[in-house]
Amino acid sequence: MSSLVSVVCAFLAGLVSPLDPPCDTLVICPPDFQPALKAWVAYREGQGHRIRVEAPAKNSYGIRMQVRKVAASGSLKNLMIVGDCADRRAVAGRLVPTDYVQAKVNVKFGSEPEISSDNTYADVNSDGIPDLTLGRMPVDSPAELEQFIQRIKEYESPSSSGEWMRRMNFVAGMGGFGQLVDKMIEQSTKQIITDLIPPAYETSMTYGSWSSPYCPNPRRFSETTIERFNQGCMFWCYIGHGSQRRLDRVMLPDGRCEILDCESAKFLDAQQGSPIAIFLACYTGAADGPDDCLSEEMLRRPGGPIAIISSSRVAMPYAMAVLSLEMLDGYFEREVSTLGELILQAKQKLVTPQADPNQYRVLVESMGKAFSPEPGLLDEERKEHVHLMHLFGDPLLRLKKPTQVDLKVPETSQADQPISIRGVAPFNGNMTVEISYKRDRFRNRPPRRREYDSSEDAFHQYDVVYRETHELTCWQTKVQVEQGGFKIQGLVPKDASGECFVRVMIKSPDAFAMGSQPVYIDAVQD
Repeated sequence: MSSLVSVVCAFLAGLVSPLDPPCDTLVICPPDFQPALKAWVAYREGQGHRIRVEAPAKNSYGIRMQVRKVAASGSLKNLMIVGDCADRRAVAGRLVPTDYVQAKVNVKFGSEPEISSDNTYADVNSDGIPDLTLGRMPVDSPAELEQFIQRIKEYESPSSSGEWMRRMNFVAGMGGFGQLVDKMIEQSTKQIITDLIPPAYETSMTYGSWSSPYCPNPRRFSETTIERFNQGCMFWCYIGHGSQRRLDRVMLPDGRCEILDCESAKFLDAQQGSPIAIFLACYTGAADGPDDCLSEEMLRRPGGPIAIISSSRVAMPYAMAVLSLEMLDGYFEREVSTLGELILQAKQKLVTPQADPNQYRVLVESMGKAFSPEPGLLDEERKEHVHLMHLFGDPLLRLKKPTQVDLKVPETSQADQPISIRGVAPFNGNMTVEISYKRDRFRNRPPRRREYDSSEDAFHQYDVVYRETHELTCWQTKVQVEQGGFKIQGLVPKDASGECFVRVMIKSPDAFAMGSQPVYIDAVQD
């Protein structure tokens, strides 16, 4: 009844026409791109969406009013913008202007006085909080749009499912906030990754600190970063400093090494499992500059990310950490089906007071109060990041999630003794069963690097230690499995001990499933 009243009131106010069909998705798209967009419209309408396509108004105020006119019907849920907002190479009629919001917090740390933001377009009641899912495809030509639409279809296809769906790869630069704060951020990040990402997932950390066991050969740091991307993964996340066209560098006592920039981005080529890239960094999403920013350069690569979440200006660790926690919770704990919904809910929770915050939110809040340069402005900092963080890509992108495999394993087991693993396979396929350590453990404790050594032998050892640090699986077997119940008899390795997990992955040509259960392994007694 209330939606009917809103439609009548909107009609009386001259906002909608009685002939306008209700839509759940509005696309602001220049006329030059609309023929190429038809394939996307047909694809999404085939999934049940109701799409409305309109050419953009001439300025940001006009676009805000344009969106609110359609939203007055009460049915609008999603907003997509097609076209760059500022690029000297783009044809003028193909640009869709972004909006600008006055900066209050990040301006104190060297940022511009205004934040480039599309968020105001999705905020239909002017309270600073988005009401619609929102994404921008920053394409410069119809050919780029056609290519990206095809990539979206391939990504969502069941045939693209595979082992990449269990991978989450992280790259981190040095914080540079001081030894104490950097250590706190490092430890908190490790705890969050260990605790909040289910153990069935495989994670990697590539860390730009020469003293860390997670640092590969520094001279090949950029190559390793790109290799982690190209192997395909669900999420590829960078944590650290950034600028419009490059990420921070790895600082060594005798020089510095690249991580990723617009030039090296041409080597991004994930043949399967194009990641959703997340930049917890400054400026990597500054799309309003005269040249394409790093996010735009990466997105246009045929083997680049399928979507990117990044900041248009200076971003700050505290608010980005809170947003990351809410995105993790949304992906793993809530029924969120699209990337746009994931970001929308995370932004809404970012600025909404939490009556009963979990221990990780409490941890991040306490660190913000203790280490933020402006602890009295934490509320404003969170609100500002609603405007700062952008989705480059399709807000209707359907999130890929592996099917769950139910497992039964004993709570405890004995090293060098058999273990019985039972479960239910959701389909026929190739099954991998393994026993792995927790992410915060090492199979073999890596050596400490107390002094920097730039010899070839030392750099070779970086790669050896980096590889061994990520090898957490201590037993594995592979079998064919049919849909239904299965039982596997394994042998716990003689050198296994402590908190571990039994993990199962099942692959078929058009499906992927996985599951895990904890097991405590008693060590062999001497």
